[in-house]
Amino acid sequence: MSCTATENAIPTLPAKGNLSFVLEAVDKTSFQERPVKPPAPLEVQVNVRQTGICGSDVHYWKHGRIGDFILKAPMVLGHESAGIITSVGSQVEHLKVGDRVALEPGVPCLVCDKCLSGTYNHCAKLVFAATPPYDGTLATYYNLHSSFAHKIPDNLTLEEASLMEPLSVAVYSALNRGEVRAMQNVLVFGAGPIGLLVAGVCKAYGAKRVVVVDILDDKLKFAFSFAATSTFKPSAAKEDESQMDASERNAAELIASLPEPDNDVARKGGFDLVMECTGAPPCIQMGIFAARARAKFVQIGMGANEMAIPIHRIGIKELDMTGSFRYGVGAYETAINLVASGKLDVAKIVTHRYTFADCIKAFDATAKGKGEDGKAVIKVQICQGEA
Repeated sequence: MSCTATENAIPTLPAKGNLSFVLEAVDKTSFQERPVKPPAPLEVQVNVRQTGICGSDVHYWKHGRIGDFILKAPMVLGHESAGIITSVGSQVEHLKVGDRVALEPGVPCLVCDKCLSGTYNHCAKLVFAATPPYDGTLATYYNLHSSFAHKIPDNLTLEEASLMEPLSVAVYSALNRGEVRAMQNVLVFGAGPIGLLVAGVCKAYGAKRVVVVDILDDKLKFAFSFAATSTFKPSAAKEDESQMDASERNAAELIASLPEPDNDVARKGGFDLVMECTGAPPCIQMGIFAARARAKFVQIGMGANEMAIPIHRIGIKELDMTGSFRYGVGAYETAINLVASGKLDVAKIVTHRYTFADCIKAFDATAKGKGEDGKAVIKVQICQGEA
């Protein structure tokens, strides 16, 4: 459904009270009324209008934990949100009631060494929405430190603004960690929301090739329509082949499949930049094999704690391998500018939209990877209504 910049993506009834979507225990959710709290001096109160569902939300719903973060008490879900400011704290000067904002859902302490050095995503006291024990944004109202409520321009919809959270992950990983440059050959593993947005950012910054790898045909087709210059579907290990050997073979087949006479990936011995968004061992292995000497490899996807990788290739190729965690200074501003300037059509990844009342249907579609319409899910959005 089309919408203007100040409208929601789909019509909803006016909001009443502070209705919130709460995870009580594994596979148990409910709508609950929570208090409407006045903002602290440096906070703003936001009437949340749009929220995207992240894989972490579904993981908490289905498993009750992610690593060391364990659900021990009821928690409001959601962290990819945007809305309209309804109240400002006494010390807030740069925002006002009525401003439309994208919410950056991780607020650090702002006084530790990591915060003061600009790496606030590593702050030990970071309060991140919908990460136990902190409530998330699938509520009518959410209070947030004003420095992390990013005002959006008039030509952005609130749906697009809510997508600034995953887009900021892509911006931070591609620009800050991957240092993508014009005319580079980039290999992206995973055609989920993050992989697609990483591909989109790399393309927007002038990458010559952006090749997306996935095992699902529907996702590869979507990736090509969104940002990929080409796609590749790796094959499973053969009967007489180890997984490591299969990963090396797939890497070689991918490089050989690129068109001639301008296959500079083959001439260079691999890709300039590898962005790994799955955390799957075969993808990580294949990415290492597909990288050229002195390439950069950015690990974004969260995988198993232990896995086999071809470490000798890392040494021989002198690969520059790094991780990427959430986002940092300037990522939201860059993400907003990319969409506002027309460089990236972020809303294109939204395949399914639900009203707030149908939260459980939205979560179910995300978990199954398919909506009630039978179509594959890329990104699910929840519209939370008007104040």
